[in-house]
Amino acid sequence: MTEQGAQDAQQPELTTGTLLQGFGGWKGLLDSSLPATVFVLVRFVADLNASIVAAVVVGLLVVALRRWQGETLQHAASGFFGLLIAVLIVRSTGTGKGIFLPGILITAGSGLAFGLSLLLKQPAVALGLAAADTRYAAWKTHEPLRRACTIATAVWCATFFIRAGVAGTIYLAYGDSPEENLILLVVINAVKWPLIIGAALLTVALVRRAGVPEQPEAAAA
Repeated sequence: MTEQGAQDAQQPELTTGTLLQGFGGWKGLLDSSLPATVFVLVRFVADLNASIVAAVVVGLLVVALRRWQGETLQHAASGFFGLLIAVLIVRSTGTGKGIFLPGILITAGSGLAFGLSLLLKQPAVALGLAAADTRYAAWKTHEPLRRACTIATAVWCATFFIRAGVAGTIYLAYGDSPEENLILLVVINAVKWPLIIGAALLTVALVRRAGVPEQPEAAAA
């Protein structure tokens, strides 16, 4: 067996945990929710400025914690950058619900990107898997894997649009009291987590069922 074949054989099987690394893993998903959660809760006992300060402090603590743990700062830093944009929207509009707007727009943009990847016949799930593990580059020639990645990409696309649509509807329909901000926070998370977990589980199931063809050198060995 060649060195490449040995490396392919040692690659771990796809799991929901490894799949979600593209989103920063479970920690990254939770970290991204913390500042907005703190912001909404602080609004019940303090003004808008205090809520902004609390959210930024939490965002900084998340970045510092990830650095202290020796983890990559890519997702934490990008999340903090998104938080700063949200804070600017809150300050410019004078509304607390503005903190959710960047997330809603990013989610809708993700749906568009995944949909475009389907139109271009370059499913986003396939590209992401191939970038993380070269074995999945076989999606271009292995029909079962290509089909699985196409279906998974369509499912993720639908979840993004559902999340953005529900959150956007609540965002536009409700006012800006602390209670209404809390409703928006609860709805966003109530829709977000089941869809992410469901899409991840389905993706793993589809990809595992499709399988990855053996490398020629591995088969020869």
